[in-house]
Amino acid sequence: MHGRPIRPIATRAATLTVALFAAAAAAAAEPASFFTALDAYGNNDYAACGATLSDLYTHGIPFPDGGELLLIECTAAAGDHAAAFAYVDALLAGGRLLLEDLRTKQRPGLNALRADPAWPAVLQRVIAEEKKHEALRDAPLRQALLAREAKDQTAQHAAIAAGGGDAWRQTAPVSEANATWLKAVIAEKGWPGITRVGRDGAKAAWLIVQHADHDPAFQAQALALMQTAAETGDADAADVALLTDRVLIAQGKPQRYGTQFKSTADGVMELQPTEDMQTLDARRRAVGLQPLEAYKAMLSDSYGKPVR
Repeated sequence: MHGRPIRPIATRAATLTVALFAAAAAAAAEPASFFTALDAYGNNDYAACGATLSDLYTHGIPFPDGGELLLIECTAAAGDHAAAFAYVDALLAGGRLLLEDLRTKQRPGLNALRADPAWPAVLQRVIAEEKKHEALRDAPLRQALLAREAKDQTAQHAAIAAGGGDAWRQTAPVSEANATWLKAVIAEKGWPGITRVGRDGAKAAWLIVQHADHDPAFQAQALALMQTAAETGDADAADVALLTDRVLIAQGKPQRYGTQFKSTADGVMELQPTEDMQTLDARRRAVGLQPLEAYKAMLSDSYGKPVR
């Protein structure tokens, strides 16, 4: 439908998201970011990757979902196991890593850590910390969120496969039912953040809100809750940015992070009005989003349409 906002395809909070961001990392020269670090990793320059991510981490610049594992991987692959283990402890304390990733991901740095004599003791701390986080989680709510996310994605992908346009109407019943359910959850329990439902559950909650275009007031309400949660690391900064743009566009204002596009009459995906384009990539970098041109390339590949 002409003018309908484009919905970026959601991806599960993945670990070490090399495949998803490879094209972005290979984009034109840009200030040091997660994506330039990923490019260095792809070139086996583990020291440069680790140094870049360490600097971003020190300055509090967020990583994309799963990006924290790359910090550990590059640091360990560069040979600094002590620093890598320190990052494990720090990130686990903040609920930023999953035990399964540390145990099973086959990567040069992670494999080296597991072979280190210090690994068994670190693993015990990892297990103990993970049990603490598990005790705080609402498992039934997390599962309910993931189930609703799955329904959302089935409807979204079906609409994309049908070419968009009027096919988006098929997603409305699922989006509306999910939003009604989540409203009731929030009224009873508050925002389902990372601490309560895990990173994948929190991502599912955000996705439900992001697709609740029929209820902009609910989106604005949820944005305020997510902004508060993000201050303590209980929501992802990139998710907050995406929802911020959604809310601003619904209010007739320019978006802030350049995440929202619309389909034009000639089938092109076009960036919706965005404030201060000169500093846009700096704002995107500050919340863990790739540069705009790399994002456009990803959208074009996902939707099979030209993007401008």
